[in-house]
Amino acid sequence: MLTIMENVKNKRYKKLIDLLYVNCNIFAFVEDRQLMEIEDERLAYIDFLIEPIKEHFIERKIQQEWETTYLPEDTAYVYYFNLNNATRQFLKECSNSLFDWRSPELPEDLMFYKNGKCLLAGCSHEEFFLVDENIWESFLLKNRRG
Repeated sequence: MLTIMENVKNKRYKKLIDLLYVNCNIFAFVEDRQLMEIEDERLAYIDFLIEPIKEHFIERKIQQEWETTYLPEDTAYVYYFNLNNATRQFLKECSNSLFDWRSPELPEDLMFYKNGKCLLAGCSHEEFFLVDENIWESFLLKNRRG
């Protein structure tokens, strides 16, 4: 995995989501419990936010660790969804940037998987992401062509 410190924005963000849609079958995001003032209210907000894609929801896990983060004393909710045309559109409509996935407006740390293998994992508040080398090369190549 490559570490990229560049925020992918606007048309490039939408092209990246399209590329991930073709190459991945699951996406996830994180709700860090230590950032929640009132947990029930925050979870209700997330439920409202994901209402358009709730039928593609797989599960919500309580985790201390995911691809870009380890919380030694806290936990977060990680939401997993099938990546399909509906969820792809949701990702493109909710944000114009990979690093805009940040609390309180949105959940954090988008991650994309193909059959359990992570191909991209963002860390929005630290402004970096990890990406599979082949995915990144393909993305760069497509962006050169326009």
